[in-house]
Amino acid sequence: MKTTILRTIAFVFILGASNLYADQTNICTDGQQERVISIVYQDQATKVPCDVEYTSNGQTKTLWHADNEAGYCEEKAEEFIQKQIEWGWRCEKQ
Repeated sequence: MKTTILRTIAFVFILGASNLYADQTNICTDGQQERVISIVYQDQATKVPCDVEYTSNGQTKTLWHADNEAGYCEEKAEEFIQKQIEWGWRCEKQ
């Protein structure tokens, strides 16, 4: 029973994630702390709609979203990465 539930949860997660792609992921570290800044595209060809997601302490938040403006998410993500670096974090693209 438990195995069936876990398989169902995994299947639903994979199915839901199949329409979204994190084209750009940056991992920022400071000592043992880690932050993840990702751009998630709903359409690989047009790059919009898109979201800039920020994961910290196991919680993910959408910081910015664009429906029609190509390049907006990339610009916002890069600005936020630069702020992390200014604050002493070390960021690397994955």
